[in-house]
Amino acid sequence: MSEVNAADLTEINSADDVFALYAGSGDQAKAGIEVELAFVNPQEPDLPVMSLSQNDALKAAAEKALPSGDWIHNEPTSELLEIVSNAAPFSEAKGILENINHKIKVLSDIALGQGLKRSYFQELPDRTADDLLSRIVDVERYNIMYAPYRADMKKCVQYFAVCKSNQVSVSAYNMDHMLENVRRLYNLAPFLFMLTDNSVGFNEGKPFAGHAGMSLRHHGLLEGRGGVLPYVFTADSAEAFISSHIDHVMNNPLFMYYDRQGNLTRVPSGDWSVTLNSLKEQGLNIASNYYLSQSVLWPDVKIAALKNDVGEVNGHRFEARMFGVGVHQHQTAFILTAGLAFNQNFAAGVNTLLAQYGFSDDDLSGSYERLLNSYKAAREHNGQFFDITYGTGKMADFAKGFADLVEVMADEEDLIDEVAPILTICRTGYTDAKVNRILCPTLEDVIAFQRTHDAGIFENSNRCAQMIFEEELIQSGACASVSVA
Repeated sequence: MSEVNAADLTEINSADDVFALYAGSGDQAKAGIEVELAFVNPQEPDLPVMSLSQNDALKAAAEKALPSGDWIHNEPTSELLEIVSNAAPFSEAKGILENINHKIKVLSDIALGQGLKRSYFQELPDRTADDLLSRIVDVERYNIMYAPYRADMKKCVQYFAVCKSNQVSVSAYNMDHMLENVRRLYNLAPFLFMLTDNSVGFNEGKPFAGHAGMSLRHHGLLEGRGGVLPYVFTADSAEAFISSHIDHVMNNPLFMYYDRQGNLTRVPSGDWSVTLNSLKEQGLNIASNYYLSQSVLWPDVKIAALKNDVGEVNGHRFEARMFGVGVHQHQTAFILTAGLAFNQNFAAGVNTLLAQYGFSDDDLSGSYERLLNSYKAAREHNGQFFDITYGTGKMADFAKGFADLVEVMADEEDLIDEVAPILTICRTGYTDAKVNRILCPTLEDVIAFQRTHDAGIFENSNRCAQMIFEEELIQSGACASVSVA
């Protein structure tokens, strides 16, 4: 959940009070990555997750090792820490990737020294939501939301406990650029979920044949709070899109809010009547509550605040949230999201390819309907991975066309080594999740791999699972080669 300045008492009475803050960053537009890493205790019998005390010790040691900048954050549950990259223009992509990879290595190496090990898989497939929710980090907003959670928010908090993801944030040039990228990312979302999936065939210790993260989002996030926002596909202009977003924020049912002293108040279970607009009666329609309301919307492409050095909101960014966690996923997520935002040839090529599959601004209502069907196909893929419907065609065919566009863009941006995982997965269909299911078919196999995998596996983010485990896949008879020529 995004940090909110609890001391901002500026009154928000209408869209006019915040509209200018969505105008864009002009030529100062940048991009950055957030990576969620989960840690386990590999030497203990039940493979328990990192405890609250271990979390404190690991975070403190990491901050001491890299004392400059606010780069490591708590997440609600104890097994997780989030790493934040520097933000920079896409022309500095290599530097951003070096920055985040260095931070990941520092944290992972310190964890190893403390007897912890990073999870290879994006989720912890043997752990239940209730188990993870039993260890909530002592942060006020997490205590309000999770400890204990409202009875009517059980599925929502279960989603946050179980699912891990990478997020890429981009500060758009202007409102038009914002809408163009948000809409394109939504159209790509089912494909990007599948492309970066690093799950196994189990969820909370039970067999699961689809995309567990997508399913938990679909069933766990309350209506209007997650998934695809309909007004992205009804807005006839960027200004209309921003107006709809502001209206959504001002009428978003809250489960907590700030008073004028900066204290959070919990809304009782079953009460969904509290919104920023309703808080006008108490004089609490303040900026702190506006940005809190915005922060507790979790669609797959989120609009979030940008802040200056003293924590004041001075603009907005969009955040792509559909990426799994693994060896290459943060790198893949950044290159694709930022590349689409800042490489015009790549963006135009992807727009043309999407139109061939029925996703076009010329038919927004049809695109929206096809998108929801594509989400369902990906969410319930039942072991088919790319062999599913995507728009008016097949995802496997789309992936190959997409790879060709990525390769051209990567050559222009000097990122050809970094996109090797994307090209391999797109051209062969062997996502990391598919490889995981081949090599770890039972839960016992999954747990054994979590214990024994080489922690150095993460040090080269230019590889995907098929490239890493080529010999094992050949021996299994799954494929003859990883060649994508």
